[in-house]
Amino acid sequence: MPHLLEEYAKNLGVKISLPVIKDHFFPLTADKYITLSNDDEVESKHYPYYDMVLNLIRPFLQEEDIKVVQLGGKARIEGVDTALNLSFKQKSFILSRSLLHIGSDNVLNHVASAKQIPTINIFGNTFPNINRPVFSKPSFNVNIAPKWDKKPSFSNVDPKKQISTIKPEKIAGSILKSLKLSSVPIGFKTLHVGEKFKQKVVEIVPTSFAPLTLPEGQVIIVRADYGFNEDSFLRFCKSYKVVVYANQLIQPHGLKQIAHNLQTLFIFAEASWDTIPTSYFKTLKDLNIECVLLVKEEKDLPAIRNKYFDIAIHPYLSLKDPPCKISENTRFLSEKRIIEDGKEYLSYAHWKKGLDKNNEVLDTPEYWRESDHFYIYESD
Repeated sequence: MPHLLEEYAKNLGVKISLPVIKDHFFPLTADKYITLSNDDEVESKHYPYYDMVLNLIRPFLQEEDIKVVQLGGKARIEGVDTALNLSFKQKSFILSRSLLHIGSDNVLNHVASAKQIPTINIFGNTFPNINRPVFSKPSFNVNIAPKWDKKPSFSNVDPKKQISTIKPEKIAGSILKSLKLSSVPIGFKTLHVGEKFKQKVVEIVPTSFAPLTLPEGQVIIVRADYGFNEDSFLRFCKSYKVVVYANQLIQPHGLKQIAHNLQTLFIFAEASWDTIPTSYFKTLKDLNIECVLLVKEEKDLPAIRNKYFDIAIHPYLSLKDPPCKISENTRFLSEKRIIEDGKEYLSYAHWKKGLDKNNEVLDTPEYWRESDHFYIYESD
């Protein structure tokens, strides 16, 4: 397929020439820096793992006192030294002094190319040959695209999120090679990325109470099924917006105290239970509390659905096969936290074994059941 610029030039009857941009000065204290931009406006071009890329290259950059400057974006990328929201001409000025620019295929990549600045170009919704930088030598530009599932989406939204399949170590290695900082492969290999890895989840085991520092709007999950102290439970539910998991019914007088913060009540139901009274579900409805029954044993689903045919009923997390092979060098990352008595655990399996602040992969059914939340990697 021809390059977009060639198509525009042909249809407009003009020749392709080097763009002229009048830069606007912007003071920057760093002498040596690279620039980074992520596309927050076009979902299919938004790369979610730049924080991991920066974490991999940080030791090499620090050795050479090279800073990372983020140009634009709604959210600051973790690991950048400076984040700037500037005018286009100010961005052009910053780019003109950059050692390297990294970003999704957009105007800044082409500006960098016009200024003969090396680029790392990340493609999420189109083939690289359609929109790669053309104003600098090909050797100045590294174009990275996913292994397409047949073809790109060519859309602002990619249901398959193909850009997310580009591994951080590939981008990190390309950066170091372009900067001539390392000829040794990065000792990091992605093994598995769960679909929910980037979802921040905070689960509380309410056996004691301690105030939490949370991002604005964060809803906490109170796991009354893992452990329970009534006073601590009520304090968490009165202090924060909550979703509650329980393996027994919370009495109406307690529900009334926490109804203003309780969004959803998940109850683990068993076939052996006495029937939950219709009046209990009416109380929940009157308090505007959503109720969902969870079933751990798949064989119990038909009986429980027959008993509560007008209530939402879902199977709980099913057992999963390990998505990858593991070794003694395998570790994992997770945005999920289970907190109890001031200690943090990265998974239910770690909490069950009392392994706080531990990122070793546990080859157990409980661990793999939550693998959608994990980024599993091998590192030397």
